[in-house]
Amino acid sequence: MPPLTVARIALILVLSLLVGLYVYSKLLKLIATLNLKNPKPVQVLSALVLCALMSTPALTLFLRSEMDLREHSAMYALFTLSSIWFIWVVGMIIVFVPIDAFRAVKGFLQRLIKKPELVGAPNEETNLSRRDFLSKTTALAPLAVGFGFPSVITAYSLINNRSDYIVNSMTLRFPNLPNELRGLKIAQISDIHSGLYMPQRKMEEITEVVNAQSPDLIALTGDFVSSFPEEIEPFAKGFQGLKSTFGTFSCAGNHDEWAGIRAIESALNEKKLNLLRNRTETLAIGNAKLNVIGMDFTREKKHYLERALTNADKDGFNLLLCHHPDFFTHAKTFGIDLMLAGHTHGGQIALDFAGFEFYPIDLFYKYPRGLYEEGNHQSQKLYVNLGIGITATPLRTVQAEIALITLERA
Repeated sequence: MPPLTVARIALILVLSLLVGLYVYSKLLKLIATLNLKNPKPVQVLSALVLCALMSTPALTLFLRSEMDLREHSAMYALFTLSSIWFIWVVGMIIVFVPIDAFRAVKGFLQRLIKKPELVGAPNEETNLSRRDFLSKTTALAPLAVGFGFPSVITAYSLINNRSDYIVNSMTLRFPNLPNELRGLKIAQISDIHSGLYMPQRKMEEITEVVNAQSPDLIALTGDFVSSFPEEIEPFAKGFQGLKSTFGTFSCAGNHDEWAGIRAIESALNEKKLNLLRNRTETLAIGNAKLNVIGMDFTREKKHYLERALTNADKDGFNLLLCHHPDFFTHAKTFGIDLMLAGHTHGGQIALDFAGFEFYPIDLFYKYPRGLYEEGNHQSQKLYVNLGIGITATPLRTVQAEIALITLERA
């Protein structure tokens, strides 16, 4: 993760305070609708509990930086509590902020076109009673949705927390695929996040599963570690047993840069995991050439890809490993045939129940998850892996995956 500085801690505390005040304002409105005889104790208790919960993100961040505490059972408990609270707060904000924005705009427009009130209207007492009822209903409805929706999301996340993963097999067809590359099997693993919730033992199990697929090539598309340099060695040892016909190739993610990209480069290359940092490895497969291109983490830096392509075979099939999926917008213009990415985890938390789907990550990325086919005859493809590890929260409702991609001629 980014370096722990006083400024960063202060920023987190300020943001937590602002969010806490916003949540508290909603709680006060909810308490008011209950018509309690003595609401003060409830308000004070709510404020105290809220202060404690809002402090957990900063406290968790600090404790995670202390190596002696990092794997302590209390750390797991605090991190889980912080994660559950974070999910709930985000869900609440998703509901309340649009409602408040709508109300603000509506109120402004009503003031602009305010109509004169009718005086001495008949049945005034009845109208006041009805108005009071409608006022309470109007106030209670958004509160019920605002507090109910995040509670459903949080409960769903707890009940459907998934630590298992699947092998997601697919065939991708390309009109320009050389005959020698037909049937080539690529196993993709992404977003492993070696650390608190991904020990070396589990990575060794994943290695066995991948090897059992008999892949021709293995692609590791970034975020090998969670946050710390100490997580690099378990990752390298956990995946050093990967076996394939043409080898394993990797690209770095943002977490890898935070933990120390040079140390990761050294560890991966020592274990034959081949970290490609803005360069191309050209494989000769029969008479065909396969350009395996790897980039450092970026969203927009096109010169990374330009540099990587300087030693690529001009007539080769271009396979790009790039952690950030939205870089596909640029990759297409450089003649990339297939790009493999990760980074998003599919949002990690999403609702997918009884035919209803809600993936919040879809709001933030152009290419958030799964397969995308663009260009002439859909000849340029991107696959965004859902990842196999977790970050930010130990909760995951989106199915983790190992992607097994077979290349074929269209």
